[in-house]
Amino acid sequence: MHTHIASDLRKIIEEGLRQKRFLTFAGLLQREAAQLVPAQTLDEIATAIAATTEADGRFDILPVTDLLKETVEALNNEPPCGWLRYCYYYILAQIYPENVAYWTDDHIEEVLKDDHIYKTGRALVLQILRSLFRYEKLYLPFAPTREMHFLSAEEIIRNDFNREYLRLREISTDLYIYEFMRIGCTITPFDTLGHVCGVHYVSTFTARQLYRAGVPVDIGLVSGAAATHDIGKYGSKKSEERRVPYLHYFYTDLCCRRMGIPAIGHIAANHSVWDLELENLSVEALLLIYADFRVKSERVDGKEIVRFYTLAQAFNVILDKLDNVDEKKKHRYQKVYAKLADFESYMKEMGVETDLPADFADEPAVRTKKKRPEAVLLEGEEVVDALKYAAIDHNIELMNIFQKENKFSRLVEAARSERSWKNVRNYIGTFEEYSTYMTEQQKLMTLQYLYEVLTYKDVDIRMQAARLMGVIVAKFTEHYSKELPEGVTLPGKKVTGVSLFAHYLSIIIKPGWRFTYQHRFWISYCLGPFVQAALQNCDDGERTAYIAFLQTYYERTNYQSEICIVLLTALMEIEAVHVEPSFLERARTFTAAALHSDDRHVCVAALRCKEHLFDDYAEERYFVDLLDLLELPHDEEAFAEREGLLFLDNLKMGTHWVVKEANIEILLHYLQALPDRSSVMHLGTHLTNVLKMSENPFVQRAAGAALLRVSHYMTYTQRNEIAVELFNGLELGDLRISQYVPEYLGRIILQLEPRELDECINTLETQILAASTQVASSMIHTVGVMLGNFREFSERFPEDEGNNLRKRRLLYVMIKAYAHYDKELSRDAFRHMGRFIFANPDLTLAEVDFLFIHSYKKILILLAEEREEPLDFYSNAAVLNHIYRYIGIHQFITGPFPFEKKRKVCFYPGTFDPFSLGHKAVAVRIRDLGFDVYLALDEFSWSKHTQPRLMRRKIMNMSTADKEHIYPFPDDIPINMANPADLKRLKAIFADRELYIAVGTDVIKNASAYKNEPTEHSIHTINHIAFERETRENHYLNSDAPYPIQGEVVPLLLDKFYEDISSTRIRENIDLNRDISNLIDAVAQSFIYKNNLYLREPAYKHVFEAKDMSVGTYKARGHESLWPIQEKLVTLGYKTENVEEYIEKGNVRTLYIDSADKNKEIIAYAAAHHVGTRDLHGEFGDAAVVSHIRTVSEGSVASIGFIYADTSSTIANIWEIIITELMSELIARDYAYAVYHPVDKGGYDEAVLRALQDQGFRDIAPDRAGAPVYAASLKAPVVLFRDVETVLKNPFNKNDCISDALDKAHKRLLSAMRHIYPGKLILSFNTSVVHNKIIKKAVQLNGVSITRDEQRRYGPYMSVPFGKTLSDVLVPNTVTKALHIEKYFNRSVEGFTMAESCHYSSVDNQVRTIKSFNRPVILIDDLLHKGYRMQMLAPHLEKNGIDVRAVLTGVMTGRAMDMMTEKKIKTESAYFLPTLEVWLNERDCYPFLGGDSIVSVTDYDGQDSNPFINLVLPYVKPGFVGGGDDDAAYTYSMICLQNARDIMETLQQEYQRIFEKRLTLKRLGEVVTPLRIPDMDVGVIFDENMNPSRFIENDIERLIRLRWKRKQSQKRSGKEAE
Repeated sequence: MHTHIASDLRKIIEEGLRQKRFLTFAGLLQREAAQLVPAQTLDEIATAIAATTEADGRFDILPVTDLLKETVEALNNEPPCGWLRYCYYYILAQIYPENVAYWTDDHIEEVLKDDHIYKTGRALVLQILRSLFRYEKLYLPFAPTREMHFLSAEEIIRNDFNREYLRLREISTDLYIYEFMRIGCTITPFDTLGHVCGVHYVSTFTARQLYRAGVPVDIGLVSGAAATHDIGKYGSKKSEERRVPYLHYFYTDLCCRRMGIPAIGHIAANHSVWDLELENLSVEALLLIYADFRVKSERVDGKEIVRFYTLAQAFNVILDKLDNVDEKKKHRYQKVYAKLADFESYMKEMGVETDLPADFADEPAVRTKKKRPEAVLLEGEEVVDALKYAAIDHNIELMNIFQKENKFSRLVEAARSERSWKNVRNYIGTFEEYSTYMTEQQKLMTLQYLYEVLTYKDVDIRMQAARLMGVIVAKFTEHYSKELPEGVTLPGKKVTGVSLFAHYLSIIIKPGWRFTYQHRFWISYCLGPFVQAALQNCDDGERTAYIAFLQTYYERTNYQSEICIVLLTALMEIEAVHVEPSFLERARTFTAAALHSDDRHVCVAALRCKEHLFDDYAEERYFVDLLDLLELPHDEEAFAEREGLLFLDNLKMGTHWVVKEANIEILLHYLQALPDRSSVMHLGTHLTNVLKMSENPFVQRAAGAALLRVSHYMTYTQRNEIAVELFNGLELGDLRISQYVPEYLGRIILQLEPRELDECINTLETQILAASTQVASSMIHTVGVMLGNFREFSERFPEDEGNNLRKRRLLYVMIKAYAHYDKELSRDAFRHMGRFIFANPDLTLAEVDFLFIHSYKKILILLAEEREEPLDFYSNAAVLNHIYRYIGIHQFITGPFPFEKKRKVCFYPGTFDPFSLGHKAVAVRIRDLGFDVYLALDEFSWSKHTQPRLMRRKIMNMSTADKEHIYPFPDDIPINMANPADLKRLKAIFADRELYIAVGTDVIKNASAYKNEPTEHSIHTINHIAFERETRENHYLNSDAPYPIQGEVVPLLLDKFYEDISSTRIRENIDLNRDISNLIDAVAQSFIYKNNLYLREPAYKHVFEAKDMSVGTYKARGHESLWPIQEKLVTLGYKTENVEEYIEKGNVRTLYIDSADKNKEIIAYAAAHHVGTRDLHGEFGDAAVVSHIRTVSEGSVASIGFIYADTSSTIANIWEIIITELMSELIARDYAYAVYHPVDKGGYDEAVLRALQDQGFRDIAPDRAGAPVYAASLKAPVVLFRDVETVLKNPFNKNDCISDALDKAHKRLLSAMRHIYPGKLILSFNTSVVHNKIIKKAVQLNGVSITRDEQRRYGPYMSVPFGKTLSDVLVPNTVTKALHIEKYFNRSVEGFTMAESCHYSSVDNQVRTIKSFNRPVILIDDLLHKGYRMQMLAPHLEKNGIDVRAVLTGVMTGRAMDMMTEKKIKTESAYFLPTLEVWLNERDCYPFLGGDSIVSVTDYDGQDSNPFINLVLPYVKPGFVGGGDDDAAYTYSMICLQNARDIMETLQQEYQRIFEKRLTLKRLGEVVTPLRIPDMDVGVIFDENMNPSRFIENDIERLIRLRWKRKQSQKRSGKEAE
């Protein structure tokens, strides 16, 4: 065995001694290295060392140097301390050179000075050791306490991990760090390497799994920090041995900074369990602390053994090791452990396996992507955990942004470019919440941005920004929190909090002339909040320095008046406890000087400052001086006469705000001295007006505070009047009112009697639903104030039993606003919930508990249901942080939450299209019976024409958001009442609770599920709640009738009003633009009208019965087939005997189209025959024609001898239809060329020739020929689906004027295609005909009739349209359920993906719904060519076990047929085309009528969150047209735009005529379905009040400009060529 080891070892050592890195390190040439260790010596070394392995197969390196000395001459001159110790100390000196003098062992400092003597031997020993360890890595099992699997350079670069990691790898290799640590294990009693390797393994093992789960973790940072986290233990001096656990953080940081890896070092040096006391840590830091927590050492028989523990086991291990543990420290430890436990639970929730595998693999052997449980199905502590995970998730994502400078820069720029004051506040709130975790560079960027905000118009935001500036400045310097070695001081920094304080003081007090006077004024008055925040938050030791800089501004007194007032105002913001006596004396001097100012405003400000700042200035004396200064009488009666003037002054814009505040103080002073009911109301009304009208925040705050004090002297009636007045002001929506009034209105309302309070709550509930965003947000703010201060009311009326109900109502007002579709209002509501509930220091824990228990599940569900946009994310992160803190405090103090016992469950399915007040009444009644109600959007009423599922779900969620215990059932769990397997699953979901299902009595009577024979899990076995309701058929079940149900049946009777609410009534009222708030929730009404839902849309899908026409088969027929049209042929100039004779020929095949009615009238007829190559001249009789045909035809030639169409029939475009049908039959029979050669002169009729020309036929006859010969190539035709009318709603899809416009547009498009593809056949497929053929094939496969069965008997298969064909119609007598799939182009339109259509469930969820029908499937699509949609869909079908019996398609190409054959899927088509040149859906050519989706940019602000794009210029170059030719692209695009404009103008005219109002973009949804708004540039939005045609005109103009520019370029190029 040793021989085998020696052989492999020799090769590795030999390779190592040749490495360039080693030769450089040793200062040797390769031949010199070879001479040091010749081949024979290598053999001896390898053989000797092979015998030194330990029990685990690893090398015992202690005897290695002795063995080397025996064979390698260069090692004979050994240092006094021995080679191992010398190598160890040499590397240690490279890492910590400043500590060499402190290593007294073996006189190492002196020895190291002779390194030039030992250099070669030292390099040789280290390289041979490296070779030994490389052997271990190659041939021994991985040992987690001896090895580290580092990331490769490719992995770092590919995943964009921190590039510092590459530097770490280079340095650690160059310095032989691993060899150094391995030697340390041998010559010291400590196994630091074992701990480091173990921590590295645990941290990377979990980090890799998190990364695969989609968590933004930098595995490079994790690996680097784990590898270096204890390097500082080697740096400690001999005298510091006992303090190594505390000092190694410093030395680790020192080492990493020296290596040039500060980001890695920041995490590595902060891995103490106490670092968890910081609220927000990066996921990399959490992983390192977590791993360090789980890997601990113990000493056994004098040897240090590294062990892996579970988190729970490690708790006691570490607790036993902590120094000076008292009860307080134990509580601290328990808190940080709880945080680590939460993080581990979060990882498990993400699918991370935290149990280490037995083989210590890098990742678990089986990677199972764990599906996070549906939020709505969680209960109790599960919901609490999910909220914690959401908070951790957001924190990790946000800390990732803060950790990467480029991401943080984008965040700051997003905030800087924001114009909405509420969004600006959200950004500032995010910076506020996470400012502690910014780097110093990020803080500088944030300060610069915040200073810019000081010029913002909104004063509240200015003050918020100033306060945050103060906080950031005070906490700017990253103070080192760990223990420092004795005698070590950290170097000073150029930029500190103190220097920044001085800088911003100067530019706030004197902003500079680049600002306008108004802006300078605004900035200056931010001084007070800035200074106050800085002094409150700075370290006590630095406060003196801050005050010293501030004091310099009070040294002089000759300021301009306004700056003097600013400085005085700032003094009023400062708390005396934060400043020193010397500063107060300076302030006293400054104030005294200001009192002698010539400006009365300055004097007033100085007097008020004096009263605020100095305790020795009595209040009575202050008012005397103030009255004297303002020249007001002291006598109360005399003052009363002057009181009106003060009221007037306070309302004047010209009165200085300082005087207004003083006036308010004086008025309040006199009122308190002698309160009188009339004077109280008089002053209260005045203060209300000041609060509403003033533009100065200081005055508004003073008025509001005074109003609260005055209200205590008011009667309940007077308070009610004030509340009404403030509420009316709030409804104005004025920004000045909405920001300040809520803080005081909420408090005033709480001073009312219970009855008035209830009325106010009622008003708030109703008004918020219908108010504008601005007003609604202010009302939510008011509600938040009421909730946050509700104790004031409870203490006033402690015996009132309705207090808890009132709190719940207020709480659910906020929750309903959070569920609102308006993102701005939703953000505001959630932010206020965080501020007034979970981050409110004035609420007791019991008060927050009550609110949390009644809202926690709703919050989680709404958080999961809402689509989180970037700004939502930042706002939510802050609020979730508040919730996480609260949960942690509660669980630490009181333990688990006292949730109520589980309620019974009611599953309430319905299409809810839309969710009405009737549905809501049913749900509420059921809930009040003691149920949790789960509302399930039923997709199994497949005959109904419903709005997109997610739109209906949003309406449902908004409507029920204010109702506790009513929840949406998970979107991805379809439950079909007729499918026992689904019901079995439903029972399993609620296995531990009583389950009921709520259905209408009409469903019990009529639904097929109840008529089926009962089985173990059929619908009959479930308890029922049965309610009466109106249905389409108006069938009602007698309540006394027996139910075919085995479980309990609970009858539910509704008020007649709710019974009569139906979707039909709602739709009728929507069409008439009536108020429907008495039928559906008011928010839902607003949402419906905003999104143009339900306008002129039928409640049920149309059953396509294909009654218009019938196409005969292409075959031989006798002349009698012409008899029905013989007279018409004569009228057209035909000699019928010529045509009859032609048809009787054996090689002639015919087809016809009849009207498919009782008369079966033939409306079109065509006949053609094969012409062999030898027969061409005999057929056409012209050599030039024959020569042309032989040249261009690439296969069989067909001659069309006869074609006829009756243009007087009711079938439009009959010429196109008959030509397309004939050409399709010829192509399917492999004909490559078609020539029109009529057997009778009547066939040269102008109408016939024009129809052929429209479809691409060209005259190939020479000029001398007497008759034209029209021909077209059938090879790769141009395919055009004529489908514009399918997107128009009734009555526009049947309007004659609009039909004419569509015909003209279609002909222009055909003309453009002929121009671009000369000689190519153009197949123009009529959607009605295509649908007709598909329907016939579908019913044939399903074994049912083509006409509707009145008994509703359905075939065994279901049809599933998955393209644009038949998505809104029903196949006769066949269960039909469409899959809504959309093509999404990327932003560059270079590629696309297939996914679910906007507002529909995911494709997988839709397929699950199909599975629940429990039927074999017939898939239907319009075109199957490249099969992108089918390829995307196939895995979902296979995953869900869908039995696909066949695929039906309108048009199928040879490529598609081959693909489906390979997949062994039966496929049939209405038309088969071996190849095609290009295919177009005509509606997709036209803006606002069609198009494909384009991926939305992050901050897209267009008409809809799902923009569309038409593949025409000027949106994108249609490279698929004309082979990419510029002229072809221009021609095609211009025709498309002109057609779209003309169609839209006709729609506008007809809409105006029918409804007597303009068709604007906002109303376009009444005409077109689905509404498709073209993609716009970021930051550009459509004017909804303009005509759609105007936008198309703009695009036409833009296209003309592009064309002009190109022509100019061509001219210039031509001149240059000349």
